[in-house]
This record gives sequence, C-alpha cells and structure tokens, in this order.
Amino acid sequence: MSNSTVNDSEIVGLLFERDEKALIYLSDKYSALYTSIIRGTLDDECDVQECVDDLLLDVWNTIPPNRPQNLMAYVAKLARRVGIDRFRHNMRQKRNPSHTVMLSELEESIGALPSASERDEGEIANTLNLFLATLDAKTRVIFIRRYVYFESVSSIAERFNMSENAVSVSLHRTRSKLKKSLKKEGLDI
Repeated sequence: MSNSTVNDSEIVGLLFERDEKALIYLSDKYSALYTSIIRGTLDDECDVQECVDDLLLDVWNTIPPNRPQNLMAYVAKLARRVGIDRFRHNMRQKRNPSHTVMLSELEESIGALPSASERDEGEIANTLNLFLATLDAKTRVIFIRRYVYFESVSSIAERFNMSENAVSVSLHRTRSKLKKSLKKEGLDI
C-alpha cells in the first residue's frame, strides 16, 4: 500500500490489527489538520509536539475498541480534547494566560459544557449539529473556525475580508442563538 492510496477504513483496519503503519498513514493524511487544531489552543511549539504525540497515543489506545465511522472527525475531536487538556494544565500553572478569552466566550454565553458523564454526549452533538445546520454557510464557518479550529478573530476577519468587530458581533449573535437553541431542547446548561 502506498501512503496516498490508503483510505480511512484501511487505516482503522490496520489499527485493529495493531499494525504501527496505521499511525504513519494517519499522520500522512491528517497531520496538517490535527496539528492546526492543537496549535490553535497552544502558543508553545514544544507543547504542540507533545500533544501530537499524545494524540497518536490516544488513537492507538482507543482504536480498538472504537471503530469510528468518520476517522477525520474522530481525530479532530481527539486533537481538540488533547489541546484543551494541555491548555487547561498550562492555565492551572499560569503558564499561558493568552487564550482565556477564547474558551471563556462560549462559557459566558451558554455556560460550561457538561462532561459526557453528566449528559448524553450524542444528544448534545445532535443538538449542536441541528443548530449549525440552521445557520447560513458563512456564519457556520466563522463559528466552526473559532470554536472548533480555535482560529483567532483577526485571522477569521482576514479570511472573510471582514472587520474584527463584524466577526466578533457574528460570533456573539451565534452564541446567543445557540443558547436559545439549547434551552429549547431542554439542554439549558
């Protein structure tokens, strides 16, 4: 198998066989994605590299038993979690105060998202997906770039040829709509 022809189901199959080549194929295919997500939460390149290593270990340890239907989404979710965990660790040690605004934006608007033990993760994911589907494409992409990929407001503004204020207003309005949507679904957080 050449690296360029390996599809996601083959990578998952190799992971189930405990073949370490799966991690090489995974890295070839998704390293830009997961590194970007992790880098969005962390300033220190050493932390980023440690998180990439942690992510690959998480993939190895969770597949099996998990068999993700969408490997890219699964890896992105793990990357977000690893990056946020390191960010929180750094914040506890007061090593990285520069990102507090980004993560607190959502908490101020909708409260702290519950852990999977408090609510059914699938129920929350479904509600979020339904909410995102109601947004126009530009608003949805702005929201996702900020809160999934941790892109800065200035970077989003530049990408969409908007002012930073316009991006901030869009994000604020979207967070308010999300809060109402969560309340309506009985997920008042």
